[in-house]
Amino acid sequence: ELSSHLEDVNQGSNDYYPDSEHTQLYGNLFFLLQTEPRHIATLTRLVTLSEIDTLLQTVMFTLYGNQYESREEHLLLTMFQLVLAAQFETTHEFSNLLRQNTPVSRMMNTYTSRGPGQVYLKNVISSEIARVIENKALNLEINPLKVYEELRQERMDRGLPTDEFPTGVTTEEATCNALVRAAVQPRLDELTRIANRFLDTIIAHRDDTPYGIRWICKQIRSLTKRRYPDAPESAVCSLIGGFFFLR
Repeated sequence: ELSSHLEDVNQGSNDYYPDSEHTQLYGNLFFLLQTEPRHIATLTRLVTLSEIDTLLQTVMFTLYGNQYESREEHLLLTMFQLVLAAQFETTHEFSNLLRQNTPVSRMMNTYTSRGPGQVYLKNVISSEIARVIENKALNLEINPLKVYEELRQERMDRGLPTDEFPTGVTTEEATCNALVRAAVQPRLDELTRIANRFLDTIIAHRDDTPYGIRWICKQIRSLTKRRYPDAPESAVCSLIGGFFFLR
């Protein structure tokens, strides 16, 4: 209805400025798109995947560009809710929920990369990351083939026989090698300790998690329970954990 009133702008004029009527119409259009998120939610389902990133950049950093203003955040999350609900309705297999390359997954990426998400990561997670990086002697490689080659190379460098490490072995053969298993186990234990430290830090700072990210987690839970009422708790939590960990 609004677009039918807009006149074509003379493209040949570089110094064109819209008159007050055009400015008013543009303002009305902008206000309509911002305050009624259903229009943008519909648009995200209509554009192609090659276009979605440009649309989301415009929506999240321009249309709802004030990342710390509660009104804009509420409207943006309302749009999110509409798109998420549509995704759940059109996904027929539980195993495919939120795991495909869809507008929803792109939205999650763009949303969590905004200011609040970046500040959260820096304040809460960066110290644990630094702790891992600063340990120069730390070796967490657990791929059996890579560990096998690593041990074989060490023996060669030290001039030791490599009879226990013939070339051309399969992953299964490398896994069965006693020396490989002995090298991998303490690394697995250390990885577990590091992972638990990260989890403990995240849980201890759950109140610092941006509201929008917690809200999306809650929506995932509510929509999953509604769409798949018999889904086990572990499956529901895996969807939430997948969003939080990956995005």
